[in-house]
Amino acid sequence: MKIPPLLTWVFVVSTLLLVTAVRAAAPKLEDGKERAVLDAMQGKPAPALTVKGWMNSNPLTLADLKGKIVVLDFWATWCGPCLAAIPHTNELAKKYADKGVVIIGVCAMRGAEKMAATVKSKGIAYPVAADETGATVGAYKVNSFPDYYVIDRKGNLRWADISNKDVENAIQLLLKE
Repeated sequence: MKIPPLLTWVFVVSTLLLVTAVRAAAPKLEDGKERAVLDAMQGKPAPALTVKGWMNSNPLTLADLKGKIVVLDFWATWCGPCLAAIPHTNELAKKYADKGVVIIGVCAMRGAEKMAATVKSKGIAYPVAADETGATVGAYKVNSFPDYYVIDRKGNLRWADISNKDVENAIQLLLKE
């Protein structure tokens, strides 16, 4: 049976539109030399958090947070862009808290001794803890600050190193699932 050319054309155009829509919906990921390694981590169980000195929360584990969407904000006390992002991250944490989204600030080892003072002076309202040994940064292959990683309700790392401006898009996509 021969398929009419018009039907073939409609199928091809529809498929292209669908693929474009799906790609447009996915959050933009940062490029870099670690991208292939990060891509391989996505869709798998998220590495554990090895952090101490919790502020704005009792100690949290990813196992405790299953069923919630978790955004990890890897930041440093000495990082200008990290500090500039705090008001927006506070807004996101507040906006989505009642929808089952938890944002956790993971403070880098270097400068962690200033974490408490920075949390207070910058008004960080979401849970934060220090990666005093660098184990969590290493497990997630974090290569710059700030870096955002999103964990789905099943505890899988859905997106690693999302473009800073696309974190809310990632949250909204997971809320629709």
